[in-house]
Amino acid sequence: MNPRAPLRALGVTLLGALIAACGSSLPVPPAGRVPDNDMQEVPYPPPPARVETIPPQETRGAVWIDGQWDWNGRDWRWTDGQWVIPPQGAAYFTPWTTARRPDGRLLFARATWRAADGSPVPPVSGDCGVGAPPPAEAPPQDPERTAGR
Repeated sequence: MNPRAPLRALGVTLLGALIAACGSSLPVPPAGRVPDNDMQEVPYPPPPARVETIPPQETRGAVWIDGQWDWNGRDWRWTDGQWVIPPQGAAYFTPWTTARRPDGRLLFARATWRAADGSPVPPVSGDCGVGAPPPAEAPPQDPERTAGR
């Protein structure tokens, strides 16, 4: 028997445990496609997403929605991530997204819950920023600083 075989077996076992420990068990909603007609043109891209610390889940059945940028027609506003209960009739969630068209125009779709047919589902009361504009107290972003990111 090779004297290094037990060390290799231990290494493989530890590697397997590390991979399993790094797997995500964070409950997230099922994701889906944003309908093309929900994209709106914006003049410049949002800043990079912010780093968030995820608090413990306090309500059974809640899913984690990452923090997100939202366009209010003038500037980008940040809404922190939160645990939410999926609203009645929601089949999936579409996070905020941007897409650049071949002609160079930038399009944006805000995050929202959607029914199986892709139509928006109103958020549960209190779920600010998930299918609704973010709260007004978020600091505006300076277009001069964020343009071209």
